[in-house]
Amino acid sequence: MAVGDGVSAIASLALTFGGFAPTAMDGVEKTREHIDRIHEAQAQRQEAAKRRREIELARSSAPKRYVDEDGMIWTYVVLDGSFARIDLCKHEGKRVCIPEEIDNFPVRALGSDIFHESETVEEIICPNTIESIGSCAFRLLPNLKRVVFPYSLSTYSGSWLQHCGALEELVLPGLLDEITPAIFENVSLKSLVIGRAVMQVKPGACEKTKLEELVIDERNPFIRTDGDAIYSHDGESLIALARPVESYAVAHGCKSTAKKACMGIAALREVTLPDTLTAIGEYSFAHTGLSHVDIPSSVADIRDRAFFHCSQLRTIALSDGLMTIGDSAFADSGLESIYIPASIEQLGTSITANTNVVHAGEDVSFAISPDSDSLFFDGNGGLYRKEDDGMHFVQLIDPDEKSYEVLEGTTFIDEYAFAFHNAIERVVLPEGVEEIRKNAFRVCTKLATVSFPETLRVIGKEAFLDTMLEAIYLPEQFESLSEDALVTAGAHRLGEPPALRRIVVHKRNERYYVESGLLCQRASDGDRGIVFNDDVADVIIPDNVTSIAPFAFSNARNIETFSIGPNLKTIGTSGLSVWCYIRDIHIELEEPLEGRKVFDIRFPDTGRTSHEISISLGGSAWVNVPDILKHYDNCLANAHDYHNRNETDASAYVQATLILGRLKDPFMLTQFNRSVFERILREYLVDICIDIARHDDREAINDLCDFGFLNADTIEDAIVAVGRLQDAAMSGYLLELKRKRFGRAAFDFDL
Repeated sequence: MAVGDGVSAIASLALTFGGFAPTAMDGVEKTREHIDRIHEAQAQRQEAAKRRREIELARSSAPKRYVDEDGMIWTYVVLDGSFARIDLCKHEGKRVCIPEEIDNFPVRALGSDIFHESETVEEIICPNTIESIGSCAFRLLPNLKRVVFPYSLSTYSGSWLQHCGALEELVLPGLLDEITPAIFENVSLKSLVIGRAVMQVKPGACEKTKLEELVIDERNPFIRTDGDAIYSHDGESLIALARPVESYAVAHGCKSTAKKACMGIAALREVTLPDTLTAIGEYSFAHTGLSHVDIPSSVADIRDRAFFHCSQLRTIALSDGLMTIGDSAFADSGLESIYIPASIEQLGTSITANTNVVHAGEDVSFAISPDSDSLFFDGNGGLYRKEDDGMHFVQLIDPDEKSYEVLEGTTFIDEYAFAFHNAIERVVLPEGVEEIRKNAFRVCTKLATVSFPETLRVIGKEAFLDTMLEAIYLPEQFESLSEDALVTAGAHRLGEPPALRRIVVHKRNERYYVESGLLCQRASDGDRGIVFNDDVADVIIPDNVTSIAPFAFSNARNIETFSIGPNLKTIGTSGLSVWCYIRDIHIELEEPLEGRKVFDIRFPDTGRTSHEISISLGGSAWVNVPDILKHYDNCLANAHDYHNRNETDASAYVQATLILGRLKDPFMLTQFNRSVFERILREYLVDICIDIARHDDREAINDLCDFGFLNADTIEDAIVAVGRLQDAAMSGYLLELKRKRFGRAAFDFDL
């Protein structure tokens, strides 16, 4: 990357993502000099970090005591036999100057909590030999007012000064490279001295500021101050307003305000912007007390949420020259009206959401200059753009609109045009609309009805994601439905009902068709199942379908039988994740699995079955028969609780007969599950026999004998229990079984 390109990229990042990163100076030589300074500062910090690690890993001696000439008692340890770490200081004075050396050992470290909540300490001065400070080093000092950290230190921890409520003045470590919110956690802080190595200010770092004085080392080559704010050294970027002033004039020559530059300064009532300013960064003036702002004609770009939640903001004057306004730029403010200049090229979404601006009707107070070459506002909440390929619907600006009719002549519904609209329920698209672009209706949580014109050809990616769209129509000439376009509300949240219930495709459409309730797309390498409309009970995946799209079955609730043919190869994420009890599941495989191609599975109908079916069908990227059987077996094992009877459980009879069927056909039955099934039949044999008797299922009784659960030792208990039902037929059958199988007399006096 060329030097110029690198600096340009850094400057862009400074405005968009961070409070500040070094920006370019004029001229290639100065730029190189600037980058050299960055490398030099980074090298210093790396060396400091290396020394700090050495200190932390050093072996320590036994504690020693040292009394200085002022009578202060220092407890310290010697590290690696060459330098000292102070762990405790006992004294009664107000001012503490930590010594540079003790007993001829240089002091390079301070331990944790070294003053033990002293109530006398008001000032602490650290020598430049200190390179490591332990956590909570100066905490709980109620009268501490001033701290001077050493130049040689490259870090700062908010824990060092925890609960020092009186702290007023702070000199930061000299090699510290970033100003963070932790520095302003001490709410009484009035004076701050920033060293020569600070390169960055974290966005929003000064939000809690109560500073009365701000000083930056004059030797700092990266940032400077006018006493109120922090600027890049070249003055081209306002990084942070560091004092809670009521009125502030951004310095002439400044070209941009960085992300969160003034955010949270509630005291700020008035700001003057220079005619050199070209961009206002994200959240730059959010949560301030501004009531009116004049945007100079030099500003071309107002980024996302630049004036977000300025509750006192009533008016803003936008000048010709402004080209873009970002998402929610003035949202949640007190704005009453807005006039967009003719120069505007792009408006973000929700720029005036939750304001007092009226977007439709006689009292409308949202307007775009009629001189605009492209954008225009229809007076009913809709924003449009004229382009060479036709008229685009750009955005529904009115946040309260429930029903909207797009203007005749519109060709495209642009990306995010209705996205995240909280009120819209119905949209009418006129004939002539050819394309609904990606995310157009994304997360319109109340949108239920859209009219689809015959001219529609394309619906983009995630166009109706998380909407309540109930029906869709694909006309004859429709060509392209992108991935996840119809993943409506409930489709990807386990257990929620699907919204989409009706899918209609023109009978002459050559690319799309509906079969067995499934919208499918034709393709040369196999058709694709896209979305199920949940109004079909008996579902057969069409033979031509080789893949299922993600979330295609959208937690379907009404399927009773489900048949999967041998041609289905791939399944997208949760593609078959239904949410209902399916009575019969039929699966055919193209390639045999351990010699078998056909599987018919009937899950027991219990309160847990829907979940097991959803996971078993929708949890894999292919028709995973072993996994389906695993969940089936799990469902059988938990189908009936013999101790706590639950209305949603299957009966003991259903559980037992299904388990017996599984034992007779133990395809891929694990040894663990077999042992679980055998334990159930063995431990609850009498209860099972009673329920089998109620269903007069003699075959099930025979199966219990064949597998050895009913034997010479257990049949007597079963006969007695069944006898209490006064079921003569089944009692007689058991007695006869006892005689034939176990050689006992047919007549039973006990019975």
